[in-house]
Amino acid sequence: MVGQYDVYLAVDFFNTRILFTAKTSGELSRKILTGIEKGTLTSDGAVRMYRTTQVTLDDILAIMSMYHVPFHEAAKPLERPHAQ
Repeated sequence: MVGQYDVYLAVDFFNTRILFTAKTSGELSRKILTGIEKGTLTSDGAVRMYRTTQVTLDDILAIMSMYHVPFHEAAKPLERPHAQ
């Protein structure tokens, strides 16, 4: 099960856009630290980190692009009726 969550994300502090993606947590950390060092992160490195599958990331990116919504809207889990 651990292998299926193979994508790491860094999202801006307000959960609106994806800043970086990586295949490992170490790679993601390096990208974040490089962004901080270069001054390219406007929030001075305040990011939220997530781990997901490539399929889920592709779905989130498609929703963000198609409907022009921020990350937190596109990544919202679907509500399903409870089985009774």
